[in-house]
Amino acid sequence: MEQDSNLVERNEIMFDNITQEIWSYFKEMQTVFFATCDKERPYVRPMLLLYVDDKFWVATGADDAKTPQLRINPQFEFCYLIEKVVENGYIRGAGQVEFVQDMGIRKKFIEKFSYIRHYWQEPDDPGYILLKLNVASFEYMRPGENTAEKILV
Repeated sequence: MEQDSNLVERNEIMFDNITQEIWSYFKEMQTVFFATCDKERPYVRPMLLLYVDDKFWVATGADDAKTPQLRINPQFEFCYLIEKVVENGYIRGAGQVEFVQDMGIRKKFIEKFSYIRHYWQEPDDPGYILLKLNVASFEYMRPGENTAEKILV
């Protein structure tokens, strides 16, 4: 029984170390490949991923193709390339988007990021879409490794 307890404790420590390693790669703003899917097929595009208050966010326009795709199917996936001098790795995050309606949060992002402010000056602008990415899982391949680890969040 004690052996099982030690194994669980070691697994929890390994999980904590891997998740801390994953979080350490994210800056406040980075480019990722962001995938959505409507009823027909997947769509992938580069986007700015925001990492604020230990959460992931995306700002986009109401008229952008991804917005109706995400209203039909809120599932997403992003891929962040970890570029090193010799070998690369990646972090994939998957989950569901949440369309943010809270005006205080929307205003915070307009004030914080000039590229958002460039397109939308007011938090109630109907053209301004702020998405919170609720990540349910990560797939992580360390630079130089050939296999990836799947982590449920």
